[in-house]
Amino acid sequence: MIGGIGDLVNLFPTLDRLGDTARVDLGTGPGACAALAGRHPRLQRVYTPFVYKPIRRTHRRVIERALSPWYERVILLDEPDSAWRTRSTHMSQVYAERCGYPPPARGAIHLNAEDRAAADRFLRDRGVKDFVFVVQLIRRDRAFRSWPLGHYQRLVSAVRDRCGLPVLVHTVGSDERATPEGVITIDGGDILTVAAMVERARLYIGPDTGLTHIAAALGVPSVSIHVGYPTEICRALGDNVRVVAQARPYDDPARTTPEQVLAAVDAMLEARA
Repeated sequence: MIGGIGDLVNLFPTLDRLGDTARVDLGTGPGACAALAGRHPRLQRVYTPFVYKPIRRTHRRVIERALSPWYERVILLDEPDSAWRTRSTHMSQVYAERCGYPPPARGAIHLNAEDRAAADRFLRDRGVKDFVFVVQLIRRDRAFRSWPLGHYQRLVSAVRDRCGLPVLVHTVGSDERATPEGVITIDGGDILTVAAMVERARLYIGPDTGLTHIAAALGVPSVSIHVGYPTEICRALGDNVRVVAQARPYDDPARTTPEQVLAAVDAMLEARA
């Protein structure tokens, strides 16, 4: 599984079940994916960077033939084409069914004491205890999946005023990193430390990205701004998540307003009061 952070988070519950009955090794991408996989207690070995072109049949055949002498089963979980975007099955269900299990209720992530200590140091150095965590991710090459900068700024300012808590804004990987005055911007850090900070948040708000799936898996009260792909194939899972979805997939992201997200925030806060 190369995939991305969200894909791995939604795969991990199935790997937990596979690990009950067999040794499990995983090939995945470098960086954040390798770090998350390295924390999984049921994985015996992680091959990284493990790179191939899922849509190329020759790549898939070579991998299966090369690994099959050493393993009882070789499962390539990355989709072999782009048609997955038109299907109505959530990615966690696809992965689970290929491995022979029912779909999980939500994803999973594994953190350790070192990750949590690093998060504690970051927060303590900034004098932060209770806070709201917001992810601002805007990519010009993925405009159909990017909420506008002005929407983020209006939302962050309103959430700060409404909640009366410090707001941490994660901008790593975003093409637009400007944030309102008075917030704490996170523009670096490894994925495990950031995930441990998310675990401490009173409320999480973000688009359909890896950290949103992490927040959902950790049980953090979360509001997902879902623009782009249909919700049924890749939404963050869990009863701790409220999804603010577009009227239609691939619609103009600007049509999903900060007011809609704030309404979901209010509903989440009232339910958790």
